[in-house]
Amino acid sequence: MTPRRTEMVDVTATPGSPPRSPAADPTASAPVPTPPAGTGRGRWTLLGPGLVLAAASVGAGDMVTSLAGAAGYGMALMWAIVIGVVLKYALTEAVGRLYLATGQTVIGSLRSAARWLPAAFLLFVLVIGLLYGAALSSVASLALSTLFPVLPVRPVGVTIALAAAAIVYAGRYTVFERVMSVFMLAKFLGMAVLAVATLATADDLPGLLGTLRPRLPEGDVVTVLALVGGVGGTAGIASYSYWVREKGWADRSRLRLVRADSALSYGVTLLFVLCTTVVGTGLLYGTGQSITGSDGLAALADPLGADLGSVARVLFLGTFFLVTLSALVGGFNGLCYLLADSLRAVRGIPDAEAEPHIAQNGRPFRAFLLYCALAAVAVTFLGRPVSLVLTYAAVGSLILPLLAGALLVLLNRRRVEPALRNPITSNVLLGGSFVLFGVLAAVQLKDSLGGA
Repeated sequence: MTPRRTEMVDVTATPGSPPRSPAADPTASAPVPTPPAGTGRGRWTLLGPGLVLAAASVGAGDMVTSLAGAAGYGMALMWAIVIGVVLKYALTEAVGRLYLATGQTVIGSLRSAARWLPAAFLLFVLVIGLLYGAALSSVASLALSTLFPVLPVRPVGVTIALAAAAIVYAGRYTVFERVMSVFMLAKFLGMAVLAVATLATADDLPGLLGTLRPRLPEGDVVTVLALVGGVGGTAGIASYSYWVREKGWADRSRLRLVRADSALSYGVTLLFVLCTTVVGTGLLYGTGQSITGSDGLAALADPLGADLGSVARVLFLGTFFLVTLSALVGGFNGLCYLLADSLRAVRGIPDAEAEPHIAQNGRPFRAFLLYCALAAVAVTFLGRPVSLVLTYAAVGSLILPLLAGALLVLLNRRRVEPALRNPITSNVLLGGSFVLFGVLAAVQLKDSLGGA
């Protein structure tokens, strides 16, 4: 009997191997191993980085933004969410394609475009790392303290931040991917159940569905921009190349996998945000209540309990907690990759020697993980968790126009293999991303500075 083959993908670029150029790789033309026909589990295992991105990117900011939009406009702004998903997909697919084309991560490619860019990116991501952990751990703690009022918000927030850092510290990529996939499945199912229950118990179902009619809010363009920019990830999109690298996808033959993986990521994201919008419309639209204050969780959890029962209230708060925890774990992982790789590029260490400097078990990665965890502990005691989320969103929004502009330049170079260059549709979507996210970043920074 022929021994059963267990290898599903090319794992020659294991966690710990340096990035490699497809042109220099003698195995670059090898076909992608495929699972036996009809084996759903086999097909599922071929994907992965997109599931990590979905779990990491759908966080408190997405829920707060979509619930706030639903409170004011029902489901009339779903078109803005769809635009956001399409643009984020284009960015993510381009990040993955850039790695396949060059064998370089985003930071390595930025250095090839301009030597000063990694230094600027390092400072930029350091600011994000300062705010990220505190913002999400505080909101996760608020969810638990709303569910269990006896729990103190700040000490629990510190515990959550340290627990998330411990998960990242201890887990290899394969374990990390499985954990994030479980998070994604659990939070998606939780919100889907709540959305179905909201529709099933609606007093005026035709009226609720009637809010789906698209419209542009007069004098409230900022809300539309926030919905477009608030769906999906920011720094997580740039981190996608590291998860692709860990998966072992490193040549043109993996392009279909990258595209399918990215599509899965944003398909799940769109469905989750749609479910959240349905819940927000059913419980907040027309009531005058808001989700922007520190009592935002209670403002939605209490109507849920009154309309759907105490089980629904617990399910919502539990889902909100998992959403925030998964974004915290995934964010810590992605930010530490970006920080370690930025430092490596600033120091001038070539890509061929990058592995010890960006590996998950390397000293730079773990030093930056400690930085993110300690920053979360310190900033948590400032309070105002939802305000911290909004501040992070304003600072984090700067990464998207920078990334879109870089991808437009890097993936239109002649040295890039024609099959991996930007097609016309990618150029249009990346150009639109550059303009739209640039405007959104300016608006968010202006609002943040004005409210400081």
